[in-house]
Amino acid sequence: MENKKKYLVTGGTGFFGKNLLARLQRDRCIVHVLEADLMNEHDLRFEVGKFQPDIVYHLGAYVNLDRTYEVAKTCIDVNIRGTLNLLDSLVDTKFDRFIYSSTEEVYGDGELPFKESQLLYPPSFYAVSKVATEQLISIYSQMVGFKSIIFRVGTAYGNFLPKFRLIPQIVIKAIKNKDILLNSGLKKRDYIFIEDVVDAFILASDVNIKKQKSICNLGGGQSYTLRYLVECVLRETKSLSKVIYGAYPDRVLEADEWLLDNTEAKKQFGWLPKTTFESGIAKTIAFYIHEDV
Repeated sequence: MENKKKYLVTGGTGFFGKNLLARLQRDRCIVHVLEADLMNEHDLRFEVGKFQPDIVYHLGAYVNLDRTYEVAKTCIDVNIRGTLNLLDSLVDTKFDRFIYSSTEEVYGDGELPFKESQLLYPPSFYAVSKVATEQLISIYSQMVGFKSIIFRVGTAYGNFLPKFRLIPQIVIKAIKNKDILLNSGLKKRDYIFIEDVVDAFILASDVNIKKQKSICNLGGGQSYTLRYLVECVLRETKSLSKVIYGAYPDRVLEADEWLLDNTEAKKQFGWLPKTTFESGIAKTIAFYIHEDV
């Protein structure tokens, strides 16, 4: 059956956006990547009004975990004000649902495994902006009447992750047998392969849901130390790289472990991660080798 829904995507040039667009285009969906600046209310309202979407994927965001004043200001401007502008530009459209990518970091140093109902302890300005944005979406969802789906995503990795990010840097240096300088490497994170994230995004647009507001975790199902990730990369690439732990300090206020409970995503969308950590790392390495790093 032909899919005649119209999909609006913000952040189409980003990591999540590129992977989602590849899937939507493969399925021959009607897709429009937002071109207007989220801070330009006039252009934003014109573009959204002209396209008249059925489904909105809000994936565009400023991602920076540094604890500085400048990062805080940019997170407030881009992530909070930008989302507010987008939501307000949609008020006069008849779209069905708003799908948003939040982060596992909002849980901070909370009790494990993280459940959607527990208190949030955002440890960075980026995480604070995500919590605030979740609340904006909730308010607009109730005022306007659309369904909102918020995914708190684990540490995602895979194809199209920018080369300056940590995992691509480890992979690229391993391929080139260069020294790999890291922090303690002891923090445990819930890594999730990007294809599994996209599966959830697609299900969220298709599954018939009754809830007006949904918040679901998307995790890989298990947490691993950075040291184990490096071991997997070195083994897969047969690298001769020397790994130097303790070259950089661990980030201030970062929890020792993050682990997400996926029960709600399974209950609402029938979603569970399909990709094992080891196979996801192998696919990621293959991608960057193909990219001719």
